[in-house]
Amino acid sequence: MGQLGSEAVELANLSQAVSRGVFESATVNFSSFEDVLRYLSEISKDERLIFVIDEFPYLAKSIVSAMSSLQHAIDHYLSRGKLMIILTGSSISFVEQEVLGHKSPLYGRRTRTLKLGPLSLGETALLCRRSAVESVLVHAMTGGIPLYVQYFSDPQQPLFDAIESVWFTKTGLLYQEPQFLLTMETRKGDQYMQLLSLLASGATKPNELATKLGISSAHIAALLSTLATLGIVEKRFPFGEQQQRKGVWTIIDPLFAFHLRFVYPYLAVLELGKRSGAMKVLSAQFDQFVGSRFELMCHRYFIEHTQREIIAIAHWWGPNAKPGRNEEIDLVAQDINGGMVFGECKWRNTPVGMGEYQKLKERSDLLPGGTEREFWLFSKSGFTEELRSAQKATLVELEEMVRER
Repeated sequence: MGQLGSEAVELANLSQAVSRGVFESATVNFSSFEDVLRYLSEISKDERLIFVIDEFPYLAKSIVSAMSSLQHAIDHYLSRGKLMIILTGSSISFVEQEVLGHKSPLYGRRTRTLKLGPLSLGETALLCRRSAVESVLVHAMTGGIPLYVQYFSDPQQPLFDAIESVWFTKTGLLYQEPQFLLTMETRKGDQYMQLLSLLASGATKPNELATKLGISSAHIAALLSTLATLGIVEKRFPFGEQQQRKGVWTIIDPLFAFHLRFVYPYLAVLELGKRSGAMKVLSAQFDQFVGSRFELMCHRYFIEHTQREIIAIAHWWGPNAKPGRNEEIDLVAQDINGGMVFGECKWRNTPVGMGEYQKLKERSDLLPGGTEREFWLFSKSGFTEELRSAQKATLVELEEMVRER
């Protein structure tokens, strides 16, 4: 595993790791990264050998010639043997720009690229070992990142006690995590955090953001582009719309979304050890926060379980001229034949009944097209017997979603 440090220390660690992997007791000391590659190439001429460098960005920063040495090895002798090299890294910007970018010595020399995604809701439930409801809460604030999920994997500890310890305590494992990630991925972490704070407060238009931050719209566009590349924000459009003016920027990374809503606004008092106020805000607003994240979990479940060949899926919002108000539909999807699916995702403590189905059906008429229409309803607290008996829609309960692994 790569670590930040001097080249001599990194080479010593690398020598030990290679020696442990190849020899039982003897240690070989390599004087350069090129020597490591040549040695591994020699011993893998006739037998497959896999060489994995975890956190390669750290090694590349410590051994500045690492990527050019790897380029030279690939071009001149690695192709003649059976050595497989796997480079991993958690720094998205470094991997995409320095390793995979056009100016990288390694550009055009990769054979595969794999971007690991987060755990599913069912996998999060399996790892955190909590109830279905608490598994959704954990997934909503961690996004299914295994390391973060593990912080809440003691089912004997009340979840809100764990949240207070991990998120709201100065020594908590996630207390400074978003700022650390921004510092690692960008050069002006504070400015990015200010922009994200405005997004979290409801400012979604670039002109509004530029005015409040006192910087140009072009600069805002560049900042948003970087955050989008990092997977922290996204410009979302109502289903079926692509006009730029109708898109809104939103925070899609659950870790940042939770931090910016419940932790960041109260850092001044949290630094003084006062957590009760922020925890009361969390208690009052957590279900609302989880509701929007639950919607995305429902999207994923639907995609994985529908038999339709879906080509588009999104949230929809728009005007309803008849009552003179705006309407929303949590899930709208279209298949390759023009068929439409409409869904509602209810994160509340009462069962979903016929009234919710009727509202969904009426709102679906606001969207044109779709010779064949299908309806799905997702519920935290189940469904009324009336709705079940009517068999008007596909009904998905929370327990069913969490069981999926």
